Amino acid sequence: MTHPASGWRGFNLIDLFSTSVRWKEFWSLDDRGEVPEEDFEMIRDLGFTFVRLPVSYLFLGKGPYGRTPDPDRMHLVDRVIALGQKYGVHVSLNIHRAPGYCCLSPSQFDFAERDNLFTDDEPLAAYITWWRTFAERYRDVPKADLSFDLLNEPINVDEVAFNRTFLPAIEAIHAVNPDRYIMVEGSFRAHGSFDAGGAVDIVEMVPPTAAAVALPNVISSMHLYHPLGLTRYNCAWAAPSDLEPPTWPYRPRLASGSAPRVLTGDEAKLWDKETLRELIAPYLELVKAGHPVHVGEMGAWPGFAHDVYLDYCRDVVDLLAENGIGYALWAFRGPFGVIDNGFADAEYETYHGLSLDRQLADILKNEGASR
Repeated sequence: MTHPASGWRGFNLIDLFSTSVRWKEFWSLDDRGEVPEEDFEMIRDLGFTFVRLPVSYLFLGKGPYGRTPDPDRMHLVDRVIALGQKYGVHVSLNIHRAPGYCCLSPSQFDFAERDNLFTDDEPLAAYITWWRTFAERYRDVPKADLSFDLLNEPINVDEVAFNRTFLPAIEAIHAVNPDRYIMVEGSFRAHGSFDAGGAVDIVEMVPPTAAAVALPNVISSMHLYHPLGLTRYNCAWAAPSDLEPPTWPYRPRLASGSAPRVLTGDEAKLWDKETLRELIAPYLELVKAGHPVHVGEMGAWPGFAHDVYLDYCRDVVDLLAENGIGYALWAFRGPFGVIDNGFADAEYETYHGLSLDRQLADILKNEGASR
């Protein structure tokens, strides 16, 4: 029997993902954290069925360091879930910034947490309280309408720390509603310096631990931004690339006039559909074993040719669709999305008064994704 997650295709709605105003330099985020209802209408009408809602606990918290859930702020999430039900769009609630952890902490556009979720007791207790609060508040929302996504992009987290953090969170949620689908993201294992711009030598895709995968109603989640030299090419929050503009298939090469250096790791590879298949092979093994897998984020910064991006997306979508894996772009509007996504050479369609990348939207629906 096909798992529902295989058909969850859509977008992240990012108005609640960070309280840092710096991200508004790239995305038009609502000051109040309210996701526009029009987004749900457009997503439904374009043929998509899924949104991921990444949230910072600071949007919803009160008290010292904002770590106590504030019932008076939960209306922001209530509203998104209600809109999802109104428009027939599944909502996956994700903690993007947790007490003690945020993948964007190294970025100049965000800020660090004061302690460590994976080693310290206080942030872990607060984190579990957040998930228990969400589970209790939404206990009666059908699992067809709502899933939970435990944490955005845990980086370099070993098995012991992974289980210490996520197994109690799963237990707390399922103690309230054992039927709730829970997305558990695997860890990025970075070799080299990992920052928000993706300046690394090699990034491995490591699935959730066997202990997590074995639990009922758990969905393994991954984020697919490889190759980073393409998806982050001249990204605004990363250093300017010294590589030639990407093509697809993609073999990174130094641009003319760049300082000489040896390309190693992921930059030394030829990237094509088969390279991507090798990259996500550990997740494909889970699929073969009957375990559901979903891609919670993917997409690219509009720093290179649009037709190259479309060719790349065709291969990504083909690979995921042929393995029954659903997916979501990082954004709906703005960079990494399909509305006003910023490619200088794209042919846009006017849609609700906005600029729709119709070619990309059709590929994401898996219409014409195969050559």
